[in-house]
Amino acid sequence: MNIQFQICGLCILLMMIIFYKSHKNLHLYKETVFFAVLCIMTVSLICDITSVVAIHFRASIPTTLVHFICKTYVIMLICGVWSALIYIISDFIAPKRHKKITFRSALVVALQALIVYCLPIHVFAEGSQVYTYGPAIFTVYFFAVAYMITTLVITFIYRKKINPRRKFAILVWMSIWMLSAVIQFFNNELLLVGFASSLGVLILFVVMENPEGNMERQLGCFNSYALTEYLNQKYYDCTPFSLIQLSFDSEKYLEDHDININASMMSLLSICGNKVLVFKNVNNGLILISDSNNELESIKKRFLLEYSGSECFQKEAFMVLVPRADIFTNSEELFQFLVFVKTKHRKEKIQCITTNEQMADQFKHQFIIEREIALALQEDRVEVFLQPIFSTREGNFTSAEALVRIRKTDGQYIPPGLFIPVAEDNGQILELGDRVFEKVCRFLKNTDALQLGIRYIEINLSVVQCEREDLHERLISITERFHIDPKYINLEITETASIMAREILLENMKKLITYGFTFSLDDFGKGQSNLMYVVDMPVSIIKLDYDMSKAYFNTQKAKQVLKAVVNMSHSMGLQVVAEGIETFQEIEQITNEGIDYIQGFYYSRPLPMEEFLSFIEKA
Repeated sequence: MNIQFQICGLCILLMMIIFYKSHKNLHLYKETVFFAVLCIMTVSLICDITSVVAIHFRASIPTTLVHFICKTYVIMLICGVWSALIYIISDFIAPKRHKKITFRSALVVALQALIVYCLPIHVFAEGSQVYTYGPAIFTVYFFAVAYMITTLVITFIYRKKINPRRKFAILVWMSIWMLSAVIQFFNNELLLVGFASSLGVLILFVVMENPEGNMERQLGCFNSYALTEYLNQKYYDCTPFSLIQLSFDSEKYLEDHDININASMMSLLSICGNKVLVFKNVNNGLILISDSNNELESIKKRFLLEYSGSECFQKEAFMVLVPRADIFTNSEELFQFLVFVKTKHRKEKIQCITTNEQMADQFKHQFIIEREIALALQEDRVEVFLQPIFSTREGNFTSAEALVRIRKTDGQYIPPGLFIPVAEDNGQILELGDRVFEKVCRFLKNTDALQLGIRYIEINLSVVQCEREDLHERLISITERFHIDPKYINLEITETASIMAREILLENMKKLITYGFTFSLDDFGKGQSNLMYVVDMPVSIIKLDYDMSKAYFNTQKAKQVLKAVVNMSHSMGLQVVAEGIETFQEIEQITNEGIDYIQGFYYSRPLPMEEFLSFIEKA
């Protein structure tokens, strides 16, 4: 009997089943789908062998039974190609929807099988040539080719959503199948189609579905790829689960104390029961996941009891327990929350923290703001408003302060008090700062603001910008790109910024002043050591803090302090700006103190650039 290829293929499939079931797996939905494909192909090969045997012994077997066996085999070919289609769409369709599609398409396959069973089939057997033909076979070819083409078309259409390795494996499988069908068509002695099925599944196994590919061999737990796949299914299924993250801070410390850290992780693995899945994360830490929060609480207590006193844990390790990890939208959001918790609490030298709903709400608020900032930068919804500054000596508006605004898609604006602290925390303030600077340069270049009497625009520098050694390079590069004379730009620094990185800031200021920029000290009176800032910082303008300006109208002490500040500033050749002036009476009083510039709602709120130009024209 000509069943050598089929037996080889069956041996391959049976070994895969044994290997697959003998290894630890995550019970992912995709794993279930693959195992179903593996079983279908195994049954198909068994039917292939059975049909050849039935044809060989057809003289002693009822013809009806022989035809039934042969039809069952060719129907399993349809099932095999259909299973490839079902497998590939599991990569980009949620499990619940995939189950519905699988069920409905299985009904279609059952109907096609019924059609094949009803159609006549003929058997040819002469020497080593054994094959079937007739209406039933042509119908099978039609259905199989239809499924194959559909699989290829879907793979092409959704190629960006499909895992590249899975896509590659499916394309190779389909190619082997088609090639074997062509060879078998022209040489009936080579029964390769069934063997090609086993080769296709073997390729899937090697490229995508090998359980070893999900394992971290050194520790014997799952790896970061398996973690991502597992979390994706958890969020697809919307099932509750809890999580522990054990992470380590310093890479150098990891290298020097690798044995201690591995011992810590092995100890954590040893106390995890069957209800807990353990993953090695990309940050050289561990992630523990369980449906039972009590289980993780117990593990946490046992681990801390044993290791909280060790040097490794005290200096570098940090543990986070998330009782309700399922409240997040996806794995990306969960990991960002873990980073958020670590950033917020690691400074407090806490070894372990259990999160709560308040932390999650705080993170989600920040996460939403971060995403809104990112989209605003991407979609150019970052806008610059200008607040006019009035010169008391010239009796006109001679400058303005640039203030950043973020416009949401609905046209509303996010208050700066919400997005600026978030942007400073995550570093987005750097791109925001550059965007504001660019828009001010474009405004000076493309409008007649300078002809209307505006001598300079004030631009705030954030704490994070002031800590950058390349600050002067970034700003000079932008002004040169727009061909703007730097004398038209005044850079505002705050006392907080100069504390954070005084040496870096001073070096940047020297280079920028040499290039032609001027500086002002913003929020004077709000921080500490104000006089030393005036002494140390090469600024030309002092801007009185809003609270200091308001205090002038309320207490005699504040009035004397403001007078002293103005006299001191003028004696040093510095000009003074009073912020937050809102009424005519306030203007009259504070102007008498020799204030050089006034900024406040009495004259104007911050205005969009076009409205600012109209305001200046009418002033």
